[in-house]
This record gives sequence, C-alpha cells and structure tokens, in this order.
Amino acid sequence: MPCNVVILGAGLTGLRAAWELAKHGYAVNVLEREREVGGMSRSHVVNGYTFDHGPHGFFSRDAWIMDEFKELVGGEDNYWYLQKWSQIFYRGEYFNHPLRISDLASKMSPWRVLAALFSFLHARLQVRMGRATEGNTEEFLINQFGRVLYEEFFGPYTQKVWNISPAALDADFARDRVPQINLWEVMKKMLISRDRMRLTPSGRIATHDLHRFYYPRKGAHVLSKAMAERVLAHGGSIHTSLQITRVDSAQRQVVAQVDGQTQRWPYDMLLSTIPLDKFLQLLSPAPEPDILTLAGNLRYRAIILVNLCVKRPSIIGPFWIYFTDRSFNRISEYKQFSPDLVPQGRTGICLELTCDEGDELYTASDETIFRRLLTELEALQLLAAEDIEDYFIVREPNGYPIYEVGYKARLGKMFEHIRGRTGLFTAGRQGAFLYCNQDAAIKCGFEIAQQMMAGSPTRASGMRKNRT
Repeated sequence: MPCNVVILGAGLTGLRAAWELAKHGYAVNVLEREREVGGMSRSHVVNGYTFDHGPHGFFSRDAWIMDEFKELVGGEDNYWYLQKWSQIFYRGEYFNHPLRISDLASKMSPWRVLAALFSFLHARLQVRMGRATEGNTEEFLINQFGRVLYEEFFGPYTQKVWNISPAALDADFARDRVPQINLWEVMKKMLISRDRMRLTPSGRIATHDLHRFYYPRKGAHVLSKAMAERVLAHGGSIHTSLQITRVDSAQRQVVAQVDGQTQRWPYDMLLSTIPLDKFLQLLSPAPEPDILTLAGNLRYRAIILVNLCVKRPSIIGPFWIYFTDRSFNRISEYKQFSPDLVPQGRTGICLELTCDEGDELYTASDETIFRRLLTELEALQLLAAEDIEDYFIVREPNGYPIYEVGYKARLGKMFEHIRGRTGLFTAGRQGAFLYCNQDAAIKCGFEIAQQMMAGSPTRASGMRKNRT
C-alpha cells in the first residue's frame, strides 16, 4: 500500500480526502497557500464580526453528508435550519426570487405580465413537444422561463456577472445553478389542488434543498476547522502559508517555499484540489505546449467581497438581494444567517462584485471600491456613511469557473494528461474546474479518497456525476 500522500489545497474537498485517507493509515500532508484552512468555505473574523468567504448555505440529498455536517459543527445546538428568502432588485422594485406571480402582477404592467405568461407557456410547450434545444445557457433559460423573463431578468444578470453572452456559456452552467420548473405540476397545483400550501412561493413543488438550508451558528469556517481537526487526530499534517513552486512527477515530490526556505514533500500519490490551470503549470516535466495552452485558456471570474461592519441592528430582510443595475451583484446580511456572527445591536453586510483578475476593478484600491459602493448604497437608501464602523475587502481570483461552450472536451484532454502521470489525482471545485456547493465538494473528497485507496484509474472526481 502506498504510504505518503500529498494533498494540494485545504478546502473542503482536500480536507475530506485527507481525513478519509488518514483514517485508513496513510501518511497525509496537506499543503495550503492561505493561513487558514477552508478554501472558499473559510471565514474572516474582524472586530467581533464573522464574514464568510462569500455567503454559504448547506444542504445535501445524501443523508450521510447531512449526518456528518451535524456532527462536525457540534450537534443540533450549533446550527440553524433556515427558510431561504432572497430577492431581485430590478427597475427600482424588489421582486422575490424565485419569481412570484403576485410580484410580477403588482410590479410590472399588465400587458408585460401577460406577455411574460404567454412567453413562458410557449417555451414550456416547445420543451414538452421536443422542439427546444439547449446547447447553451441562453437557450436553457429561455426554455425554462420564456423569452420575456429571460430578457427582463435572467439574460442581463448572467451577462453582468459573467461578462460573457449567455449564448457563449455552456448549458451545464444553468443546469447546475437554476431550479427547473415543471409547468404542468405548477398549473395543476395552482388551478386544481386544494393543498396549495405545498407550493413554494414561486409556484414550484417544494423541494427542501432549494428552499431550506443549514448554517453553522458561528460561521462556515466551523465546518472546515472541524474537518481539519479530524485530519490531525488521525495523524495527518496540515501546512499553511506556503507557496508551491513545482510538482515533480518524475521524482515524485512537491517543492514549496515556506518562510523563505525551500521544503520538499515526497509522495506516492498526490491529490490536487488547487485551480486546474495552476496545477498543470506547476508540473515538471512540463506538459506538452497544447496542454499548457488549454490550461492557460481556462477562464475564471474573480470575486471581490466588500465586507461592512454596520452600527445598525439590521439592513435587509432577506438573506441576500440580487442587483442587475449596480456595481455589485448581490448584497448579503450575515445576521440573517446567524445572530452569533455579529456583536449585539450590529450587523454585517457583504457586497459581491465580479470582475477579471488584473482588470481595472480588481486592481483598484480598497478605498476607491468602498467609496464607489457607498455612493450606490446611499442612493438605494440602505446605508449612510455614519452607519459603517469598519470595512475590509477580500479578492478571490478563482471565484467561478466559466463554462464556455465546448469546455468539457477541452477539460477531457487535460484530465487525460494528468492520468498519464503515475500517482496523480485531481478533484473538487478548483481541481476539476467545477462550480459546486459545499456538500458536493465534501462528496468529491470522500469519493476521490476511495478511488485512491482502491487504485482506481479514475483520477478526476467531480465532473457531473458528483453534483448534488
């Protein structure tokens, strides 16, 4: 049995894999660039406020994952089970999200509502009759909601967040992120059934994973820190604040800089959960030029998180509100997730902006970004300058993988190259170029560990089949 396992990245996938491997006697070393574990699921604690690395809610259809979550966060006294509520701000009005018929009727002109309804019915009939295609996100969204609502809400928002035409995004993006509607069930419940309370506010049949979620009382980092403790308890090691400089697959060792010193970790098997393009660029001997070109062409949307410590008890009612016509895409209020995240009588607000790493917005000073957003918040009458006692900004260069049309074929070539090197595996949101939630990241980690222990030739976990 191979003894030494090196795992690149201490996000949920890397930690869950490390825990599983350490439990089975493998000598595990987890290497992490940041000071804290958790990856996209870590939290930032400032002056008594806790801000997640972007807002998270937890749910899984897999009972074992839910049981594990509850045990890791410390039992039922240490998490909330919450009813999801979100809104869209559009043309000066707040619409509930998912869209409600009552909202559309009261806040759009009657003619536009009728146009939206007939457009929706037409689109769903086309799908029902097998006449619709959905090779890209634009087609998928039109099939789901009709062209009118696509042009009103979903198209502009997708274009804004991703800075790419929805027609150029693979339909996988929308399949993963947009709840699908069964028109016939909606109409039957609205027009026939007496038991209308079973419908969600949007008219969909209630599904718990879409409308309720769990949240650790003390923040998302509770989950990743508890997982790291399990790794250490089973004899694994976690090394943070380092910079990996080379993955030598010939000598089977990882080279990194730690406090200005070069350190090496030998491995029999290596799991990468860091961004796929970065991993391929670290490999030695270097991959063929065409593989490096494919890696270099992978695109990510960067996220800027502007976190505000606010001297007011509350700002918004929902967990978050989406904006189609402001610099920020979403505003979230952490006190709505858990009052334990903020001091008494205070609240924490997160504004999310998307951009490209290195562009004008990404490289702007913190003060420039803050002042720009403050002006917009004041115009919306949500906050004034005197309400804010402090702020800090976090930049995440690899926030969202961009599923451009044809991306799966290109990924396949990169994974094939990795499979050709002995002992290399890749998995997770970053490692498999996968836009997934926390539960799917955990499942990826568990499953890739099983594959590694079994000597399975499947060395890329998370592509499609692990999505929950």
